[in-house]
Amino acid sequence: MEIKEVIIKEMIIVTDGQSNIGGDPVLAAKEAFEKGIVVNTIGIVEQRKQEEKSLVEIVEIAEAGGGLYEYTYIDDLYQTLQSVTYKTVNKTLQETVNKQLKEIIGQDLEEMTPDSRSKFLQYIDKFSDEVVLQCCILLDASGSMVNKILSARHSILDLIASFKGRKGKVDLAIIIYPGEGGESHQVIHNFGDDEGDLERRLYGIKPRGTTPTAPAIYQGIRLMEDRNENLILEDATI
Repeated sequence: MEIKEVIIKEMIIVTDGQSNIGGDPVLAAKEAFEKGIVVNTIGIVEQRKQEEKSLVEIVEIAEAGGGLYEYTYIDDLYQTLQSVTYKTVNKTLQETVNKQLKEIIGQDLEEMTPDSRSKFLQYIDKFSDEVVLQCCILLDASGSMVNKILSARHSILDLIASFKGRKGKVDLAIIIYPGEGGESHQVIHNFGDDEGDLERRLYGIKPRGTTPTAPAIYQGIRLMEDRNENLILEDATI
C-alpha cells in the first residue's frame, strides 16, 4: 500500500499564559481544525508557579484544534517543539492510513493482527520523514515572556535547523502576538520567505502588553489558506 500524497498542516502555539484579549482562542482553534489545520499548544511553566487557568486553556485549545498539548520548562522548549511536531506528523499519517485501509480492505489499524499492524506502523514511521510539513509557530510575545524570550528564540532556531535533516519539505511561518505599534499580532516570517533574515527578526522581538491568542490563530489560518491557494495556482501553470 502506498500512502496518497499528504501535506501536514499544523500550528504550534507557544505561550506562558492565558489569552486575555481579542476573542476566544478555543473557537479559533476549532475553526482551524475544520479547515484541516491541526492546532498544538505548548505551555511554558515555572517550577515554583503554575497558573491553573492558563493550563486549562492550553488543553482546551489543543482539544478544539484536534492537536496535542505539552507543558515544558523554558530550558526544555526545543525538545518539546520537536516532540510535538513528530507526534503530529505520525498521528496525522495514522489517521490517513486508517481512512485508506477502510476504503480498500474494510479494516483500520486497530482491527488488524499485531503483526500486520506493526508493519504498517513501521512504514508510517519511515514515511513521516518524507511528507510535506506546513508549520506555523505562534509565539507569545506578551510582557510575561520578557525573561523567557531569549530561550524561546534559540529553541525556534534549533527546531528550524533540525528541519533541514528531513527528506520532506518544510514550509515555515512564524507569528508573534502581540505585534508592534499596538497590533494584536505580527508576521515575522511568512511561508516562502528567505530564512536569511529570520534570526535577526527573532532577536528583534520585544515582549510587551497583553496576550491576544485568537487573532494570532486567525492570522495563521489566513497565511495557510493563502499559501495553499498560491501553490495550487503554481501547479496549474506548470
